[in-house]
Amino acid sequence: MIIALSGTPGTGKHTLAERLAKIRGYNIIDLGKALTDGKTEKDVTIDEINTAFQRLKKDNSIVVSHLSHFITSKSIKLTIILRTDPVILIKRLEKRGYNKSKIYDNAMFEAIDGTTIEATISGKRTFQIDNSKNLEKTVKKVINVINGKGGGDRVDFSSKITTVEKMFK
Repeated sequence: MIIALSGTPGTGKHTLAERLAKIRGYNIIDLGKALTDGKTEKDVTIDEINTAFQRLKKDNSIVVSHLSHFITSKSIKLTIILRTDPVILIKRLEKRGYNKSKIYDNAMFEAIDGTTIEATISGKRTFQIDNSKNLEKTVKKVINVINGKGGGDRVDFSSKITTVEKMFK
């Protein structure tokens, strides 16, 4: 099975993928590394995302990127969107050294459910998982979703829009 793991930057995609790789033996396909030199940001097209996936795809893999939900291949059997409370996300992105504008944009995108909305357009089985607090609980939820024994979380951070606005005034 190939799983797309997506979400706003800072939601914990790589951390979760590494845990799942240890527990379940998944290969990790990091689209970010495949599409850039790892140092500089680059705008990419959906065609470039899909071409990189086709070049790197292997069975029993997790495709990690904040853009992996755009992969159109039927090889992707499941899309998991990691979600994080925008206030917590702001703190994570500050620790990474993101500039204020980028932090604001990502926190607001998370608050308006941006990645989830984009992902549902694909028509693939898509589940949201809240990773705001406890990674081990997140890992268990994701494994249950993969095994068909659980659903995703109901996540709505729209009430945080005003909080994020106030934090950046």
